[in-house]
Amino acid sequence: MKLREDGVTWQEIDGELVILDLSSSTYLTTNGSGAFAAKLLQEDRTTDDLAGALVAEYDIPADLAQRDAEAFVDALRERGLLVED
Repeated sequence: MKLREDGVTWQEIDGELVILDLSSSTYLTTNGSGAFAAKLLQEDRTTDDLAGALVAEYDIPADLAQRDAEAFVDALRERGLLVED
């Protein structure tokens, strides 16, 4: 999966990210770790890829990283911001 490019724009402000779906006028704001994960999703990744990157970047427990990655992906999916195979 990866972030949808068509009709989507995003802006980073002070380490946080605002992702806007121009066609539906819906948006998602993220904290710093969400911005980090969103940048990874510019290329095709799995939830496990995101969790592993969160562990490496923030030195957090794997189970917490997995829950956070799944919650982030769910939020993107609910807003139609992902392209999935």
